[in-house]
Order: sequence, then structure tokens, then C-alpha cells
Amino acid sequence: MKHSVSVTCCALLISSVSLTHAADVPGGTVLAEKQELVRHIKDEPASLDPAKAVGLPEIQVIRDLFEGLVNQNEKGEIIPGVATRWKTNDNRIWTFTLRNNAKWSDGTPVTAQDFVYSWQRLVDPKTLSPFAWFCRPCWH
Repeated sequence: MKHSVSVTCCALLISSVSLTHAADVPGGTVLAEKQELVRHIKDEPASLDPAKAVGLPEIQVIRDLFEGLVNQNEKGEIIPGVATRWKTNDNRIWTFTLRNNAKWSDGTPVTAQDFVYSWQRLVDPKTLSPFAWFCRPCWH
């Protein structure tokens, strides 16, 4: 039971910390030349590092900057993000299939290694992430 709670907590962290609000733009849509997002944030974000973000100001900006493996719809249901599908046989090891067209803002393709790196960095003691303890059971 304790292990399944840890796995569930890690899955929730994946879906909540790494979310984004990117728009689905239909093919053929002509966008404005200047793409700008204006957001009112009450306080200055303490960090834009997803591994260190704990407050609402940070999370609001990070949600606009990064897309996670999964996302949530308006009903709170898990929906695809960068991952088009995912599966598990034992609720311990998960396999995610990534979108072929996922790219970073500079046009570099997003890879599975990018996600592996981010999770390894999150639990690395040198990162000093406040969430490292939360994910530790996932890595052991």
C-alpha cells in the first residue's frame, strides 16, 4: 500500500508541476506576428527552476513555459501532454510514448532523455529540490 501511494504521489507531481496551458491551434490558422502572454502575478517568482518551484507565482510561470508528459483538462482528468499515450503493468514502471513533433522553444526536438534528466535532477541531492523527498520512493 505504501508503495502504491508513493507511485500515485509521483504521478500527481508529474501532472501538476509540469503542466502548461499551451493552445491547440488548428492547421491553417494565421497567428499574430508578435506572440505575447501578459499575466498578472501578485509576487515575484522565487525561482523558474521546476525542481525548486514551490509557490504559486513560480508555478504560474512554469505552467506557461513547460509542458509535462501529461496534463489535466477542465474537469481535472489526466490527458496527453508531450506523451500521446502511457501504460503500466504494475503501477511501478511506466512507459510513455512521446509526440513526434514535440519541440523546445528553439526548435530542438524534445526527447525521452529530457524527461529522464529532469527526474534524475529532481532527486539529485545537489539540486536541493524541496520535492526530492516526495519522489524518493519512486526511484528505489
